[in-house]
Amino acid sequence: MATILVLGGGYAGMRAIKFLQREVPSEDEIILVDKSGTHAEKTNLHEVAAGTIAPDRITYEINDVIGNRVTFIQDAVTNVDVDQKQVTLKDHEPITYDYLILALGFQTETFGLKGAKENALPMDDLKTSEAVYRHIEGRIKDYAQTQDPNDLVVAVCGAGFTGIELLGELTQSLPKLQTRYNTPAIKLICLERSPAILPMFDKSLAEYAMRFMAKHDVEMRLGSNIQEIKPGVVVYSDSNDEQHEQPANTIVWTVGVSGSHVIADSGFEQRRNRVVVKDDLSLEGHPEVYVVGDVAAVMDPESNRPYPTTAQIALAAGAQAAKNIGLQLRGHETRPFVYKSVGTVASLSDRDGIGEIFSNKRKVKGYPASALKKVITDRSILESARLSTVFSKGRFDLYH
Repeated sequence: MATILVLGGGYAGMRAIKFLQREVPSEDEIILVDKSGTHAEKTNLHEVAAGTIAPDRITYEINDVIGNRVTFIQDAVTNVDVDQKQVTLKDHEPITYDYLILALGFQTETFGLKGAKENALPMDDLKTSEAVYRHIEGRIKDYAQTQDPNDLVVAVCGAGFTGIELLGELTQSLPKLQTRYNTPAIKLICLERSPAILPMFDKSLAEYAMRFMAKHDVEMRLGSNIQEIKPGVVVYSDSNDEQHEQPANTIVWTVGVSGSHVIADSGFEQRRNRVVVKDDLSLEGHPEVYVVGDVAAVMDPESNRPYPTTAQIALAAGAQAAKNIGLQLRGHETRPFVYKSVGTVASLSDRDGIGEIFSNKRKVKGYPASALKKVITDRSILESARLSTVFSKGRFDLYH
């Protein structure tokens, strides 16, 4: 009997669990370890952080969707020893495995910037995203007593995918908070080092997103090189190298992410906690170990650069890793991972968005892109959980 161990209950891990139950013999043991008993659709964390959706709308309990043959252990992974085939956990005994799927997810990357960890709010997971909204609402509510204008300033650091989607949602929720607590207008600012946003999209779509921000009074300070985060202040230099300080009693950090720190802690050869894998997603020298999701650097054979870490590729890689373990258990050769993106969509609130879909990168924008984003979320839930989960947690508010 073989023991197959999956670390991480995110997109890649849950998809792997689903396929392992189909692909491996019934006598083999399947174990899933995750620090939380709840799976969150992390591509929707920005909605929780902005307060435009309830947290339970983007989550499901892991034990509700895994099969009876899967043993679930809720615990934090502290070390992975691939030579000894053993994983150390915080509160349980070490687990020895025959096959391993590493899918430990991401963490906020501050790049060592002074004060970022201490004075800015991250969006790593459901808990930290909920904390962002509580902080925003708390500052706005407190304005009645403090009369501090900086309580009504929200600064988002970073205009990447997460930053832009968060800004889009905040344009909807901040006016409601302003009305609820009867405050002056709330100022929303974005500071981004690059001179342009969303380079993964066609320029016309990025320009559409910029027009959306201007329409909703978001101050986009592009070319802003953030140098330090002080308590209630973002210190940055502009394109002329002149230094500025932007006061804000809410500072949200969306500049970048890296893989789980467990990767570096365990001594893997890595960069930003991402491990380069072979074409079948296995670890060099360890054909029994598969690395997928945010901790994997899967090389694009055309560009010879790693694919972007997205939920789409994580789901596909989780399935392929499980299939390859099934092949190994039956004495067959593994198959290479072939990835074909079906497109990318970014929301700009519940009613707007931009995207490029299909192999020809057909451009979509406005409400159709927003609706498509919800369809993608529903598909993700179906791929990682069950059809019944889609009915209970899916996004069917396609029409307004």
